[in-house]
Amino acid sequence: MKKRIVFITDCVDVAYNELRGAVLENIKSEEIIVEPVVPVAPFSIIDGNFALRLMAEAYPEDTVFSVILNPSKERPARLIGKTAKNGFYFMGANTGVFTWLFRDFGVAELYELNDPGFFPFGGKYVHAPAVSQIAMGKPLNEMGHLFSIEKVVKLNIHDGTIVHIDNFGLMKFTGDLTGLNEGDKLTVIVNGKVLQVVYVKRMMSQETGKWVIYPGSSFGLPELGKVRENGAKELNVKIGDMITFKKI
Repeated sequence: MKKRIVFITDCVDVAYNELRGAVLENIKSEEIIVEPVVPVAPFSIIDGNFALRLMAEAYPEDTVFSVILNPSKERPARLIGKTAKNGFYFMGANTGVFTWLFRDFGVAELYELNDPGFFPFGGKYVHAPAVSQIAMGKPLNEMGHLFSIEKVVKLNIHDGTIVHIDNFGLMKFTGDLTGLNEGDKLTVIVNGKVLQVVYVKRMMSQETGKWVIYPGSSFGLPELGKVRENGAKELNVKIGDMITFKKI
């Protein structure tokens, strides 16, 4: 089976092509595939957590996940390692972006990449070459030194947190829809606005412009949306905002 490298990043303009080109220059192997970019909202560690965890659901074992997403003022450690479940390889800054992945897949190996110092666009000049080496099978312990799991930054995502907004304006959020039945009416509060919403299993069956909550497609996360309209844009919400709801 061919090995795949998956970039999860907010570098989604020409910078992604630079990242991909840097990897292709280093691997020179038809047995390694660089997948299309997985875009993340700029500077959003919450969205990065969601995207990484979602890709772990989608890709086969031995995939290399490369997370380039760093809003930190200080330079965090660059982490490399391997998960206990599915044997995924990973690389990214110690910003909390691995919280969801580590919780569900565990950690078999964890190292801090040997620091070559600061480079403008370290993703291209440090990160991409290191990911190439990982994909080509270089032992992780030759690329860095052991890093304590206790030093890994953890992100605390509370129930009701919007973790992703797609291009249709549908808002995926953490929470539990247990006990709701088709057609139940709900009061929803998001970003200071109060909405009258209905719970349904298939949102597209509803009338255009209707607000609905429904079981989403991403490992059981509920979603809030306005049928065939961009609800997130209308509400001016962002990732990290909170959604609360109660049955009427």
